[in-house]
Amino acid sequence: LGTQRLPRIVGITKSLEMMLTSKPVKGEEACALGLVDVVVSPVELVNTARRWALDVTPRNVGWAPRFDTPWVANLYKTDKLEPLGEAREIFKFARAQARKQAPNLTHPIVCIDVVEEGIVSGPWAGLWKEADAFQELVHSETYKSLIHVFFSQRATSKIHGITDRGLVPRRVNKVAILGGGLMGSGIATALILSNYPVILKEVNEKFLEAGIGRVRANLQSRVKKGKMTQEKFEKTMSLLKGVLEYGSFKDVDLVIEAVIENVSLKQQIFADLENYCPPHCILASNTSTIDLNLIGEKTRSQDRIIGAHFFSPAHVIPLV
Repeated sequence: LGTQRLPRIVGITKSLEMMLTSKPVKGEEACALGLVDVVVSPVELVNTARRWALDVTPRNVGWAPRFDTPWVANLYKTDKLEPLGEAREIFKFARAQARKQAPNLTHPIVCIDVVEEGIVSGPWAGLWKEADAFQELVHSETYKSLIHVFFSQRATSKIHGITDRGLVPRRVNKVAILGGGLMGSGIATALILSNYPVILKEVNEKFLEAGIGRVRANLQSRVKKGKMTQEKFEKTMSLLKGVLEYGSFKDVDLVIEAVIENVSLKQQIFADLENYCPPHCILASNTSTIDLNLIGEKTRSQDRIIGAHFFSPAHVIPLV
């Protein structure tokens, strides 16, 4: 529907939300908004589509455009548009939010500018501005970087020598994390957001409460931003369990150590993990500087010790 038709169909506020957040809209809601005309069963879908396609197909000789067709008529709808004064305030607020949430990106602001141009100067002026803006953005470094990230993320599911050999990832049902500091709490947040039950271990009650508090704050931030409901928040937090001892590690499939960069401390931790974790459990360290061979030197489990260094904040940046 683009930057000019969508605001005229669902209103400026809703259209900006859809364009700037890319939140999916389900069928019934789309119908209520006017994005789709009707929701039908799979059995009726093809016949309904054919009937409607014939209805909007130009019937006059030469295929001259009909101005009553939806893609033309929607450009002139105004019943869903907010008054101009209110619209300007909506655009002002949207720009402030975009700069706050993505200060280094220009395309959200450009998108808002294009929508505003169409509201203030008319849909055709908006379409021209959209075309000019697209040509400028498509040659930007941001465009190239986002395309690279898009394909790189998808390439992780196809790794030469691994996925093409029929290897199947080991199933992980429960994860334990040692250390509830900035990194440990971020990793715990990322895991429970992915529906993994997580055990968070600390050395004393004070540190444990602080670690759980950091996880809670990470999730509450999502609630405040409208990215998570209160019900989902409570359900997600229920996946986290805080402990002071290793007793709960007997059935974990993966342990991630995220304590301070101290060789002797990490060596002691991995020696303890070897005694408390099941033989199949993967033992991972979030270290960024210490040799893994040195960390596992005092164990007999070098074959299952790996590095898993998360980028910070771990629950925001999907990179290990």
